[in-house]
Amino acid sequence: MSVKAKRLIAIYTAAAVLALAALAWASWDRLAFYRRETGYASSRAFEEAANAAGELSLTLRALAYVTDDALGRRLCAQAAADARAAETALSVLPFATQELEQTQGYLNRCGDYAMSLVSQADGALGDEARTHLTELSGAAAALSGRLSELRALLSDGGAEMDSREKPLQNLTGGDTPKLSALLLDCEAHFDPPEAFAYEGVFSPRESPAPGTLSESETLKIAARAAGVEPRELKEERTAEGPEGRRCYSAGGLLVGVSARGLEFTAQSRLIGPASIGADEAPAVAERFLEENGFDGLRLDSAGDNGALAVLRYAPMQDGALRPDDGVTVSVALDDGSVYAFDAARYSAEPAPVTWETDLETARAKLPENVSVVSDRRVIRKSPGGTNRAQYEFICTGAEGETVRIYIDAATGRQSEIAF
Repeated sequence: MSVKAKRLIAIYTAAAVLALAALAWASWDRLAFYRRETGYASSRAFEEAANAAGELSLTLRALAYVTDDALGRRLCAQAAADARAAETALSVLPFATQELEQTQGYLNRCGDYAMSLVSQADGALGDEARTHLTELSGAAAALSGRLSELRALLSDGGAEMDSREKPLQNLTGGDTPKLSALLLDCEAHFDPPEAFAYEGVFSPRESPAPGTLSESETLKIAARAAGVEPRELKEERTAEGPEGRRCYSAGGLLVGVSARGLEFTAQSRLIGPASIGADEAPAVAERFLEENGFDGLRLDSAGDNGALAVLRYAPMQDGALRPDDGVTVSVALDDGSVYAFDAARYSAEPAPVTWETDLETARAKLPENVSVVSDRRVIRKSPGGTNRAQYEFICTGAEGETVRIYIDAATGRQSEIAF
C-alpha cells in the first residue's frame, strides 16, 4: 500500500471518529435534556397531587357547613374533581403505584361519593351525608399534610424522584430516599374511613344469597349445558366461598356452575363461514335457555358480526324489562351452536320498586325538540346497585340522532340521557 493511500485511510478514519464523537456528544446532550424534562414532569405531577389533595381537604371541610343546595352541589362537584385530579397525578408518577391501593381507593371512593351527592334528588345534604363528609375530610387533611411534607423534602433535596429510565436504581439507590419508598411508608400509616353504602360505583355491595346446590347437582347442570353425560366432564377449577363455583370442560367447551346455577359457557374454537342467518339465532338461544331453566326471559337486544350473533335476554316484572339482571347468549352462525353464555348478573328475584309516575306524566318531562319513536317500562340499576323503576323513551333528536331519555318513575324527573 502506498504512503498516500495510508494517509487517506488515516484521514478518513480520524474524520469518522470525530463524527461519531460529535454524534455521541449530541445524543448524550439530548438524552440529558430528556432526563431533565422527565424529572420536571414527574415533580410537577407530584406537586399537582399534593395541591389537589389540599384542595380536596378544604372543599370537604366547607361542605360540612353548607345550607344552600346550589352551593352544596357546586362544592360536591369540586370535591369530585379534586379527588380525580389527585388520583390521576399519582398514577403518572415514574413508578408502579399498585401498592398505594388504600390511598387511591380512598380518592376514588371520595370522588365517587361526592358525585353521588350532586345527583341526589332533592339536593340537600342530610346529617348522614355530613357525617360521611366530615370523616372523608379528616382523611383528606391527613393525606394532604403528608404529601405536602414529601413535596418539601423533594424541594430541599431530602428526597429524590424515582428514575423512570433506570428502575433498578430506585431499589438500590444511595443515601437519599426515593419518593416511592416514602409514599409506601405514607400508605402504611394512612387510615381511610371505613367504607359505607351509598349510591355510587365504589359503594360496597352485598353478595347475592348463595344457593344450596350439591356437587352432584352442579355436575348435572354442567353436563346438561354441555350436552354430554356427567362422566364426560373434566373438573378444571373449584372456588372456595359461599358461591362454590366449579368449572368443567368437555372438549373445547368450558362450563361454569355456582351455587346459584349455570353461570357461563365458552368455546375456544374458531368460527367458520356462516351457514345460518342471524334471524335463526333467537330460536337457538331460546331453546338453550328453556333447556337450562331460564324461564320468563324476553329478548332485549340482538346483533351480529357475520360470524356470531349476540342476543341479550332480561326478566320481566310489572310489565317492565330488567336489562341489568339478564343473560347474554352468543350463537355461532357456522353450525348454529351456542358459542358462549353469560349469566353472571342474572337474578330472578323481584326488584323492590314502586311506580309513582304514569306514562303520560313521564312523557311530559321530555324536551320539545325530540320526537318519540318508542317507549317502555324498565327497571335498571343505579351506580350503587339499587333498582330503579324508569320509563325509557327512544327519541329522535333535533339533528336526527337517536337519544334515549330515562324518567324516574318514583320522582318523575329525568334521570339519564344516553346516545
